Amino acid sequence: MKILRNLRTTLRENWRTYILLNVATYGALVVMMSVTSLMPGMREEGVEGSTAFTNLPGLSAVVDAYASGNVIAAALLTFIANLLFAAVLTTTLPSLIIPFFAVVATVGRAGLIGMWLAPGSPGEALALMPHAPIVIIEFQAYILAALGAVIIWRKTLGHRRHGSLSAWAGYRIGIQDNVRLYPVIIAILVLAGFLEAIEVIYLRPLLY
Repeated sequence: MKILRNLRTTLRENWRTYILLNVATYGALVVMMSVTSLMPGMREEGVEGSTAFTNLPGLSAVVDAYASGNVIAAALLTFIANLLFAAVLTTTLPSLIIPFFAVVATVGRAGLIGMWLAPGSPGEALALMPHAPIVIIEFQAYILAALGAVIIWRKTLGHRRHGSLSAWAGYRIGIQDNVRLYPVIIAILVLAGFLEAIEVIYLRPLLY
C-alpha cells in the first residue's frame, strides 16, 4: 500500500529525529503529569486549564456529544477537533512560516496535557489507566505532524544536500513529503477518536 510505503520511507530516512521527538514528547507528558500530581497548586491550575479549554467556542459541540452518549458523534467531533486544532492549525500551518515551530508546539502540548491529566488520588490514577493508551496513540499523530514540519525545513535549509537546485525547490519538496504523512495522521486520529469516545462514554463511568 502506497501510504504505508511512504511512511516507512519517511521513518527510515528520519529515524533519529522521529525517536528524539518521541522521547521529548512522551517525556514531557510523563514529567509534567508526575510533577503536577505531587504539587496540589499545579494540579488545581491543571484542572482550571482543562475546564477553560473545554469551554472554548467550538468545543461545546464535542462536550455535548459526549454528554448525549452518542459514540459516533463524539468520535467524529473528537477527530475533527484534534485534526484541525492540534495537527493542522497549531502544528503544521505555523511551521510553514516559523522553522521547527511544530517541535515546540508538540512538546509543549504534551506537557500541558500531562498537567491536565495528572491524577490527584489513587482512584483517579486507576480511572486514567484506560485513557493512557489512547493518549499514546493520539500523540503519534502529532509527532508525525511535527516530523513532517521538520522535514520541510531540512529540505529547505539543506537543499543542496538533498539534491534541490534552490531553497524554494527544497521547501516545495518538503511540503510534498509533509502532505504524504497526513493520510496516516488522519487514520491515527480517527482510531483515537473512536477509542476515546468508547472509553469516556462506556468505560469511565464504571471506574468512578
